[in-house]
Amino acid sequence: MIPMKTINFFRFGNIYYFKHYFRSREIFEELRSYYDSYEYRFKVKEEDLDYVLEKLKSYDYEINFVDEEEISDYAVIINKYEKHADLLKRAVDTIEIGDEKALVMKDKDSKEEALTLGKEPDDEWEARL
Repeated sequence: MIPMKTINFFRFGNIYYFKHYFRSREIFEELRSYYDSYEYRFKVKEEDLDYVLEKLKSYDYEINFVDEEEISDYAVIINKYEKHADLLKRAVDTIEIGDEKALVMKDKDSKEEALTLGKEPDDEWEARL
C-alpha cells in the first residue's frame, strides 16, 4: 500500500492556501479553477473548502490544517536581495519587511532545506506571521 501524501492548508483570513505538485493531470484539472498561476499555489475560499477536501481525499491525500500560531514553524527569514527562486517554488506565502523576507514554506521538510539559506523567525517576525 502506498502511504498517503499530506498537504498542508494555511489559512490567511477566510482563504485557504496550499502548494502541491500533482503527478496526476486528472486531479489538477479537477482543481484547476482554484489554481493561482501567478503565485503558483492553490487558493480556496471557505465556501469551497469541503468540495476541495473531498476531491483530495478521493485521491488519497491527507489534509493538515496549519493553525495561525503554527505558521512560524513553517517560516524562514532570508535576505530579500539574495537569489532564492528555488525557495519560492516551495513557499506558500511571502512577507517583506525592510531588507528581509519571510517565506512560509509548504511543509517542514522544505523549511529545513530553506534554513541553509536563511534563519528562524525572531520574536519580531513571529509577531507579524
